[in-house]
Formats: sequence, C-alpha cells, structure tokens
Amino acid sequence: MRRPRGTPGARAVLAAALLLVGGVLLSCVTPSGQDSGGKSATAGPLLAPAESGAPAVLVLVTISGLTPDLHTLGGPMPTLAALAEAGVAAERVESVVPASSYPVHASLVTGVEPAAHGVLGDRRIGPVGLLRERPFDAALLLRPPLWQVLQESGVAVASLDWPTTQGAAVTALLPDGEPLSRSETWLDVLAPTATPWLLGRAREAPVAAHRAGPARDRLLVDAGCHMLGQPAAPRLLLMRLRGSELSLRGSGVGTVATRAAFAALDGELRRLVDCIGEGPHARRSALVVAGDRAYRPVHSALRPNRVLADAGLIGPDDEPWQALARSAGGSAFVYARGADEALVARAALDEEAATTRAFRVVSAQEMIAQAADPEAWFGLEAAPGFVFLDGQRGPRVAAAAQRSAAGYLEDHGPGPAFVAWGRGFRRGLVVPSLHQLDVAPTLGRLLAAELPGAQGRGLIGLLRVPAGTAAPARQAAP
Repeated sequence: MRRPRGTPGARAVLAAALLLVGGVLLSCVTPSGQDSGGKSATAGPLLAPAESGAPAVLVLVTISGLTPDLHTLGGPMPTLAALAEAGVAAERVESVVPASSYPVHASLVTGVEPAAHGVLGDRRIGPVGLLRERPFDAALLLRPPLWQVLQESGVAVASLDWPTTQGAAVTALLPDGEPLSRSETWLDVLAPTATPWLLGRAREAPVAAHRAGPARDRLLVDAGCHMLGQPAAPRLLLMRLRGSELSLRGSGVGTVATRAAFAALDGELRRLVDCIGEGPHARRSALVVAGDRAYRPVHSALRPNRVLADAGLIGPDDEPWQALARSAGGSAFVYARGADEALVARAALDEEAATTRAFRVVSAQEMIAQAADPEAWFGLEAAPGFVFLDGQRGPRVAAAAQRSAAGYLEDHGPGPAFVAWGRGFRRGLVVPSLHQLDVAPTLGRLLAAELPGAQGRGLIGLLRVPAGTAAPARQAAP
C-alpha cells in the first residue's frame, strides 16, 4: 500500500525518486496534493501536458513477475514508483485463467479471455504429448490484437519480443522465440520474420542476449530507444522484459537477488524514460508498464502426468495419450480423448489429491465460471507452496527445483502490477481494481482503435482523452 499523498514523508521520498529518474520526470504533486501541471526544480523535457489528448507514441512494457509492492516508495524500483505516483497505478489487477505468460500477453492485446483468443497455455499439445514448441506464431490468435487493428488502419507498430508475434504484419518486428533443438540458435528462430535492421542488432548483440535475461533486455531497450528517437516513431511500441524470471524461479520472491533483478529492470525503464524525454515526442508520449503474472513461493513439485501414466492413460513417448495434464504452474488443466478416459483420470487424480493434500480437483462447472480452457475436462489447483510440472517421469511429489511459481487460481497475495503515465492518462490516480482484460480496450480507446468483441472494459476514468480524439498515423523509422 502506498503512503497517502500530501504527507511530508511521501513528498520527500517522491522528490528523491524523481531525481533518480535523471531529471526527466516532472513531479505533478503540489504541497497541497493537487494536480498542478506546473514545473518544479527537477522538471526535465518529458511532461504530459495538462490538456487532454491522445499520445502520438504509446509504449507498452511487460515485466515478468512485477507486482505493486515492488514500486512502492523506498522499494527497488524508484523510477516506476515515480511514474506510479505521478500517473495511474492499480492497487489490484485480476488475472486471466490460466495466468501463464503466453495466454496473459495475448489477453493484454486482445481484451478477451484465453478461451476466446485461442492461446491456452505456454506449451502446445501434440498427438503424443506436450510439445517443446511455444505458441510463437501470430496466426494462432483467433481475435485481432491491438497491434493488428492499428497496423491495418495505416498506423505504424513495433514489437520487441512480445509473445505470439512470429509472422506478425507490423512495421518493425523482433519476434519472440526460442531454439527447439541444439542445432538451432536464437538467431535462426528470428531470421524468417524479424525486420532486417532489428535482426542485425540481434546479430551484433552479446551471446548472452540469445537467452532471456538482462542482456536481452538491454538489447530490446536499445532498439526501442532508437525508434523513440526518430521523428517517425511507431504509434505503438510493445516490449517484454524478462530479466526477473531467472531470479524469481532460482532464488524466490523477495530475496536479495530478485530485488536486484527488479532494480536492474527499473534501470532499463529509466533508460526508456530518458529516451522518450530526449526524443522528438517527449510531450506527446505515454508509457504503460504491466506485470504479466504474480509469483508465489514454492517448496514441492507435483507430477499429475505421472499419476495419469500409472493409471495407463499415458504410454511411451511415441504412443498417443488418452489423458494429459498441462501445467500453468500453480494450476493445471486435464484433457482426455473421451468421457471414459476423463472419468478414469478424474478418479486417479481425486485419489492422489486426497492422499497428498497438495492440490484439489477443479470441477468443470468451476472451470466454466473461471473462463478457463473449454477443451479441458477439469482442472487442478495446487495448495500454497506446491507447483505442477509437465513431466511424467520421476516421483509424483518431490522437492521443487524452482523457488517460486505463478498461475494459481486463488488469490494468495498481490496480483500483477499496472502503471500508466504520460499524455492521455490522468495524474495521481489510484485504481482500486482492474482486470487484465481491461488493458487492451482502455489503450484502444486512448488510441481511437476499436477492438471488436473485447470482453474487457475501456476504462475512460483512467484517461484524459475526449471521445474521438486520435493522433495522426505515423510510419516507423528504419
């Protein structure tokens, strides 16, 4: 919970945080706590004008595992804390189901549940089991994402490592993707669909950038800064930063290493803010930073597919499965060839749940209420401290190699973060609650881009944009 505005302590800490941003941010808080719009001693070139209007450039950044407690005053992310204090910040964000990276990112740009946009997990299901392949291909999206709506209207869009964008028809693209074999490299994955100049930057980057982590984050921010510095910057820039993932999984939530990882990501945000402020669109830009999912501490791992294999529903690797569980971390979803196989799977997993008391079986009715995968016969939810694995080899319950996981159905702690700042957004606004489905319709309303069939709400109360206002279409820089 952030401290109330207007108290001497909050103003002092905010002033220090604003200075850390490099003189680019403008504190919009007066001694009386009112929205003033006047310049202060720390004011720099980046200032969202007092008048309403749509941004000429909107940057949407996701950070893996980002939660609101990380951008409190005095936390490891002073840049984001300053943006949250001066702009719009949500106290609670409700996640889609499953709360996995690919389904979440697809919902953030379509405004519909995973069951509607078709990206239902971080791994795809094949005839003989789960595939190593992630849902990389943009053609998998069954509903038009915000970037497609804008691009088809003649507005330039850039996407940097955003999930499910391989082959996306955007002006500048560095798609997501990871090698599927030892003979393949990250550059091999990018080459077929990446924009040539972005592929060239990836080729020149250190080898460390070939894996998700700080080096890749630096590459992405460098590329974003290049585009933001051009007169013809993209209208929408999408970017995913994942430098926190390894620490969250390997070290855990709230550890020194994880706080350091988020501090490093805050440094990348500061670079983005500086690039916006020093560029030609400083007074006409907006920045949105969102967490994709919230991680919880874990100690033990569960293998539901081992249970199904022991029940004769999963055979050798080259044989078709009869029932299969796909993990989302703190939850899993069970698929079956037919009703008979589903009944056998349910009985086996009911017995395992009663024996271990480490998870519960989620009924089809509850799955429907959660808008979960309609192809699954039922679901599983791990108890706090437990995580589901996809593999079928090894013990049914074992010590978890990872220290935290996301994807739980119940709210066991803070949800993902949401912070918005700049042209078109209100100042000093605390939002008690919003849903991840609300993000795309709200940004669409800000950019005068209608998302057909969106299930989320366009939250006009977050915006300072008259109805029908739209900035002119732009072309992306080379």
